Amino acid sequence: MALLKKRVEVPVHQLRLGQYVYGLDRDWSETPFLFQGFEIETQEELTQLRQLCNTVVIEVTSEEADKILTLQRAAPVRAVIKAPTEVLRRPDPLRLLAIDAKALVESVPLRDDASVRSEIGHAREAMDGAREVVLDIFSQLKNGGGLDTKAVISAVDSMVSSVFRNRDAMGWLARMRSKDDYLYSHSLSTSVWAVTFGRHLGLDKDTLKLLGTGAMLLDVGKTRMPDHLLRKPESLNATEWKLLRLHARYGAQMLRRSDEELDPRIIEMVEFHHERMDGMGYSSGLTGDQIPFLARIAGIVDSYDAMITQRAYAGAKTAYQAVTELTSLAGTAFQPELVELFVQAVGVFPTGTLVELNTGEVGVVVTQNRYRRLKPEIMLILDADKQVREEFSIVDLFSCEENSDMSNPKLWITDALEQGAYGIDPAEYFL
Repeated sequence: MALLKKRVEVPVHQLRLGQYVYGLDRDWSETPFLFQGFEIETQEELTQLRQLCNTVVIEVTSEEADKILTLQRAAPVRAVIKAPTEVLRRPDPLRLLAIDAKALVESVPLRDDASVRSEIGHAREAMDGAREVVLDIFSQLKNGGGLDTKAVISAVDSMVSSVFRNRDAMGWLARMRSKDDYLYSHSLSTSVWAVTFGRHLGLDKDTLKLLGTGAMLLDVGKTRMPDHLLRKPESLNATEWKLLRLHARYGAQMLRRSDEELDPRIIEMVEFHHERMDGMGYSSGLTGDQIPFLARIAGIVDSYDAMITQRAYAGAKTAYQAVTELTSLAGTAFQPELVELFVQAVGVFPTGTLVELNTGEVGVVVTQNRYRRLKPEIMLILDADKQVREEFSIVDLFSCEENSDMSNPKLWITDALEQGAYGIDPAEYFL
């Protein structure tokens, strides 16, 4: 038998964790709360409510309402008796983001719970496990075997947990990856970027697993392609290109025929990750909002990883060059808001990147500033004469004394350097 619920207006100092907030004394749009109705789950939410509101309406049992009203005798407030109702469900975050890609960004903490150094071991373990899964799955598919989606989901689960602790460690390892077959390494790294991006967008863990799983399976259709086509060092001719473009549809067909029942949004990611906002993608020529939201994300992360990876027919771009190219494609190939948010997520100069400053000094990026991506923390390794410094020091380009005058900064990054520049291995200094 359902308990009778009452809605009671209470002053915010009487709120406690676990209570269900039904209404505020101000418009919801003026607050950081994403949903009109939610259970207070964290101390941070409780503090925000107390800072923003004087009173709120909570939904409680009749017994709890009577106790609250007893405390309010000196200044009674209205209690509204309501017939039993179902607990309001929070909207699907993907539906919300499809309307406003920035809707959940502010819900993600600025600082991670763990540092890159403390997380790197866990991240490496998750990456190694995922790598074995990818190698095994693609090998099975090439030999006519089935698709073990449970193994993929389990591998992605570990990656998601790592990214929740620290958003940069997995990306660092993805950039330092071994020179595996492009198909394998690309599938793994694309999943890393997808999960990292999704975390920045504010997605919960279950939705991130969905996103990471789809990203890891984007190229399963290529297992039906001839090896020489995938390894050809020259540009493909028209016939070869037409064949390769079929991999998205082949992949979706393979997933639909899988023994495991997959979320249809995963299949949409695989089928439509090469569609583009201006209709110039393939295989269906979708445009704009016709492209499923997760497929729009997939298109960006897939393209980014391809850009920063050495391929048979193209050299690798630096992260800076890649985000510059993505930005140039915003509004044509990709949704502009998503490109902007992706650059925030992965960084113009990602953690672990070798950079040169306007002073001539060289260092490695060690910590990101989430919303000032051009101003990370840098460990200086070489002095202006490109000699190893006697002591390595860390400079924060956002808060350092040289840049205290924001309108006239004295220190900035002039260039991202290739791995191994000046004989430097960032891992020796950074990890």
